Amino acid sequence: MMLSCSRGKSPAQLFRYLSAKWPAAFNPKAPRPLKIGIHRDIRALDGELSDDELRRALLAYTKMARYLARLDAGAARIDLNGKPAGMVSDADAATAKALLCARKDKQKSKQTPEPRAEPQALPKPKPKRTAVFKAKNTADSPTGVVVETKRRRSFRKPMT
Repeated sequence: MMLSCSRGKSPAQLFRYLSAKWPAAFNPKAPRPLKIGIHRDIRALDGELSDDELRRALLAYTKMARYLARLDAGAARIDLNGKPAGMVSDADAATAKALLCARKDKQKSKQTPEPRAEPQALPKPKPKRTAVFKAKNTADSPTGVVVETKRRRSFRKPMT
């Protein structure tokens, strides 16, 4: 699988490439914490992905909710071959839990909108008593005076 000209590839496509090449490390259905600095190992073994593509693929993988849920303090991290390569620190576990909580709170706020205050009824403005208005009102009067008004036209300039 060649990705040398994959400039427009989505993170999901890039991730599929990584999971095909290293299935022991990249499993979307059961993700396990990756070794810190795994990007250097990938870079040493694979020159097909650009730095930006590799960064986007790893970012997409490590921000998945399933991956973050597996980051428990003391859990084993794995290398590209699926072998243990370090432990998840307390700080990493706390950061992952905070990200998950923030996502859940954001989803809840989208699902249950805050109650809106009912807008206050604005008083109706009084109609302006202009000469035309007075004349129209007098047209209905028994005197029979009718006043015609001409409507103004507004012209738009043509767009160039």
